[in-house]
Amino acid sequence: METLDFSPTFCPMPFNHSYIGPEQIKKPCSRFLYPEIDHNNYNQFIEELRKYKMEGKRHPGCRKCWEEEDAGRKRSLRQIHLEVDGFNYPMTFDLDPNNPKIRWLELAFSNRCNIRCRMCGPFYSTNWYQDWVAVNEYAFGIPGVGKKRDDIEAWLSTNGNKPQGFDISELDEHIPNLRMVKMTGGEPFIIPEYQQILERIDEIGNAEGMWLNYSTNLTVRPKKRLKELWQKYEKIMFATSLDGIGHFQEYQRYPTKWCDVKQVMDDLMEIPNSWVGVRSTITIYNVLNMSGIAHWFAEQEDKYHGFSEDSWLNFVAVSEPNFLSITVLPKWAKDMVAEKLSYSAPSKKVQDNFDQIINYMYNEDNSHLLPKFKDYTRRLDLARGENFKEVVPEFASLI
Repeated sequence: METLDFSPTFCPMPFNHSYIGPEQIKKPCSRFLYPEIDHNNYNQFIEELRKYKMEGKRHPGCRKCWEEEDAGRKRSLRQIHLEVDGFNYPMTFDLDPNNPKIRWLELAFSNRCNIRCRMCGPFYSTNWYQDWVAVNEYAFGIPGVGKKRDDIEAWLSTNGNKPQGFDISELDEHIPNLRMVKMTGGEPFIIPEYQQILERIDEIGNAEGMWLNYSTNLTVRPKKRLKELWQKYEKIMFATSLDGIGHFQEYQRYPTKWCDVKQVMDDLMEIPNSWVGVRSTITIYNVLNMSGIAHWFAEQEDKYHGFSEDSWLNFVAVSEPNFLSITVLPKWAKDMVAEKLSYSAPSKKVQDNFDQIINYMYNEDNSHLLPKFKDYTRRLDLARGENFKEVVPEFASLI
C-alpha cells in the first residue's frame, strides 16, 4: 500500500484539512491539543506545524497520536491518513506539501445534541446543560463560564438550551476544492446547518465523486431529504459511537436506549452507498465490554456485507477527562482487563487494537486519580438515577 513518507513524523492533515469546532475554533485536526495552538496568529502557527512535519520533529500538540504509536498501535489517526488508498485517496493522491489545499473539512461547530455521554460535557452537548451543575468542577464547560455553580446557573438562565451556531457562508471559498466533508457534533443528524451545507454543495454541483463522513451516536434515524442528498455522493461513511452492548451503551451514552441503537444501525447498513464502522471510546465504564462490542458489530456486518479484516472497527482509549482513562485503574483491575481482552477479538486486526489498548493501559499508572473518578461517578449516578456497581459489578470496589 502506498503511503505518504515525506518525513518520519509526517501527517497530511495540516496540509489538506481544517477542523472547525464549537465557538468557531480552528484546529489542524480534532485530536490536536487546544492549548498548543496560537489562536491569535493561526496562519503562522499552521506554517510552523507544517515545518515540524516536514523536518521529522514531533509537535507537542500531536501527543495523542504519539502516545498511541509508542504503545504499539499501527492505526493512529496520523497513520490512517498517511495511506493513499480507500477514502483517503481523493485527499492524498495529489498532495503537494509546497502547495497546500484544503481538500476536506471536519465540522464540529455545533453542540446541538440529544444525549449526554459521561466523557463529554456542555461544550459538545446541549443535553449536558441539565447535568452541568451536578458535576460543575469536572464538566468540560463553555469557554468564559466559571466553574462555580452560581456562574453556571447564571449562564443557563440567559442562554437556556441554545446551541452554538455558525455562518455556513464562510465555507463557500472551500467548497469548489472539497473532496470530503466530515460532520460531527453534537449529533450531526439533528444539526440543521449540516444539511444546509449539503444543499449548498448540491447547488454548486460538486457532490459527484465526493465522500461524506458522519460521527453519529446511533439514536437518530436520518430524514428522507438527507437520504435523497446522499444518493449523489460517492460514499457515505458512518463512524458510529458504539461504546457497549445493552446497558453499557445506555450508561456511558445516557439517555440512549439500546432498541434505538439497533434500529439506527440497521438503517445505516441498508443505505446502498454507505460504509458503516464503529469508533468506540474506551473508558473505565466500558473497557470490560470491548469484546462484546466487537462481536456484536461483526454479526451486524455479516448480515449486510460480510465481516472481514477490512471491516471498520476502531477502539480509542479516552485521555480526557483524565480520571476516566483506563490508566487510572489499579493493577488488579488492569490485570482483569488484560485477561478478558486476550485472544477475544473477531479478527487479527481487532486483536491488534485490543493489544494496543492493553499496552496503553499499562504504560502509565494514574491510580492517584481514582478519588476524582469515584466522586464524579457517584455524583453523576445520583443526578441520573443510575448505579455504576450494577453496570460494572467487577469494578464495584472502585466506588
